[in-house]
Amino acid sequence: MLITRKIGSLIRGKATPFQIVSASVLGMLIGFVPGFQQAPGLLVFWILCLVILNANLFLAGIAALLGKLLLILSIPVAFSLGRFLLEGPTGGLFALLANAPVTAYFGLDYYVVPGGQLLGAILGAALGFYLTKLLGSYRRKMLSLEGNSERLNKWSSKGWVKALKFIFLGSGKGKKSYEELLSKKWGNPIRIPGAIAAVVIVGLGYFGIRSLSDPFITAAIKDGLETANGATVDLENAHLDLDAGRIEIDGLAMADPENLGTNIFASDRIVADISTADILKRRFSVDSLVFENASSGLGRATKGSHVGKRSDSKKESPIQLPDYQDLGSVLEDAPQIKERLAQIKKWLEALGGENAEGDKTSLKETLASRVQSLGHVNVAKKDLIEGSPTVWIRNLVATEVKTSYFENETLSIQADNLSSHPNLVEFDPELQIVSSDGSLNAKIALGAAAGRADNRIELSMKGLSVDEIASKIKSGDQAPLSGGTMALAVTGTLSAIDSDLTITPTFKGSQLTIGGTQVPADNLSIPLFLRGPIDNPRVKLDSKAMTQALADAGKNELINRAAEKLGIDPSDAGDGEKLEDKAKKILGGFLKKKSEE
Repeated sequence: MLITRKIGSLIRGKATPFQIVSASVLGMLIGFVPGFQQAPGLLVFWILCLVILNANLFLAGIAALLGKLLLILSIPVAFSLGRFLLEGPTGGLFALLANAPVTAYFGLDYYVVPGGQLLGAILGAALGFYLTKLLGSYRRKMLSLEGNSERLNKWSSKGWVKALKFIFLGSGKGKKSYEELLSKKWGNPIRIPGAIAAVVIVGLGYFGIRSLSDPFITAAIKDGLETANGATVDLENAHLDLDAGRIEIDGLAMADPENLGTNIFASDRIVADISTADILKRRFSVDSLVFENASSGLGRATKGSHVGKRSDSKKESPIQLPDYQDLGSVLEDAPQIKERLAQIKKWLEALGGENAEGDKTSLKETLASRVQSLGHVNVAKKDLIEGSPTVWIRNLVATEVKTSYFENETLSIQADNLSSHPNLVEFDPELQIVSSDGSLNAKIALGAAAGRADNRIELSMKGLSVDEIASKIKSGDQAPLSGGTMALAVTGTLSAIDSDLTITPTFKGSQLTIGGTQVPADNLSIPLFLRGPIDNPRVKLDSKAMTQALADAGKNELINRAAEKLGIDPSDAGDGEKLEDKAKKILGGFLKKKSEE
């Protein structure tokens, strides 16, 4: 009843064209804001404008709901318009606004925000002018009837007309005639009580930001982490003390998107020393970030759930390399490994920076890949931010980290210069992980994220069980390697789009079998090459390199026996291609089938 009377008072009441158009435009602009996380300042700004301006609040609410629905239906269009605005001739204006105090919180670096606002303004203006025209037509019709009281009274005396008038028109037009209503275009554009309320709200916000309540901070951090992680994030409490420059987080547990029954990361307590300079420019600098009692891969008390859009690596075609095969041809548990690599790819894409200097085609492909992983609303133009990153963690330390992958060990993690915009920091982001007994040592330099170099990785692992790894290799009835342990060295470039990695295992106390011949494989090293997208790379084992490795390891006798067993002239045993051609059936997918076969 209240809604229908609101509609009636809008049609027959005192609403002016200004109130109708302003309500339509502001409502649409609010509806086309993708979310508080992307554009908190913009959402608050438009709501304050709606409160201050004498716009019709009921119509604005309807327009906002309609705008939100239209945004959902037109997100790709808004994204494309945003690309034109941010990368075209107006890019300089948006860069200025994105780095200025206050407007830095408007989220104008997200492609969907400026594109959506343009759509909202156009559709809001169209809706406002249409309703204004419709309202004028109705009032003119009523004015013509108002001059003929006999005709108006006869029409108004009908039962169904009385019912509709009671439901939709409510108190009617008041004391003003329809002629007076038609002549009034603007009225008072400012809502005095609304203006007073806006001043009070802004004042409370300015003084109250220094004592933000823990629930508000907790909810904001939890929401941001869930969007980045793609799965449930539990957070007991977060406390921000701007005077002391410190934030404390208790009871953090981030569910693993690929195994919702475990945590990809958890910590009892996190303490960060922060800098409060340039907060109005949306700059948050963390001088020191320390994790207490952290863990990874351990079980959760309650199973998590997925949050937001999930990436589907199957939709992306891998780089075609004729001498390489995919993981599914080599490993028994390739689907599980691909899921884990897909999460790494999402993190690399979130860091950005790749193909920043590439051509238009590569930029388009990179954006498409990021949209697939993050969703349209979460993709931002990273290089629009200037001066310093919006988030900058100068130093991160986590000691004695427990993990299911190293049951009897703990990890020490050291990270430097992690930021939302690595290209604005003098030094590349770096991450180093070392196990307590030295069995793992990994160092990653994220130069591509900074746009200065490749993402370089150096990783070494010791004491890995050969039998456990060989059991996951598709190799027919008999594994080519058995027994003993191996050390693993990984070097090369890590990329969401085109990784180039060399994996070199070195065996100790193992046995190598080719063609039924088995010999010790101590100190034998055989390089393996991975190329392509990190979540779906191609794999190659170079047969010539394997032959040379056998020779270097003093296994010439094995080569000759294998050649004889496979029907190859021993004098040609050094020809890796011939050896591979014969050995591939015995080794199954462990050696690559030639593309021409």
